[in-house]
This record gives sequence, C-alpha cells and structure tokens, in this order.
Amino acid sequence: GAQLRKHIDATLGSGNLREAVKLPPGEDLNEWLAVNTVDFFNQVNLLYGTLTEFCTPENCRTMTAGPKYAIVN
Repeated sequence: GAQLRKHIDATLGSGNLREAVKLPPGEDLNEWLAVNTVDFFNQVNLLYGTLTEFCTPENCRTMTAGPKYAIVN
C-alpha cells in the first residue's frame, strides 16, 4: 500500500494521465484498483461535502454540466 501511495502521489498531477493510471511494474492489479478506487471515493466525498455546505435546493436550483446535462432540485 505504501509503495502504491508513493507512485500515485508522484504521478498524479504530473500532467501525464496515461502514466498516472498505468499499473506499476510488479504490483497486483486488484490492489492497484482498490487503492485508486478508495482514493477516488475520498476525493469525490470531499468535493460533495464542500458543495453541500454552500449549494442547497434553495440557492442552487439547477446543477449543470454543460448544455446537455442538468439536475433540477
């Protein structure tokens, strides 16, 4: 786990997305997926927690992601 964290921290944000998601040599695919899944969940959870403090059904009637995608509260 610690080696995988070091690899993730070293490659994520480097600008090379292909390298950031590539399975490091000698690592187990299932462990790699598990570490990245947990990290992704934690990042989404942090973002969601931040948004819910400021965006409520009263002040954010519609959440959009471009002209095609919208969620109306």
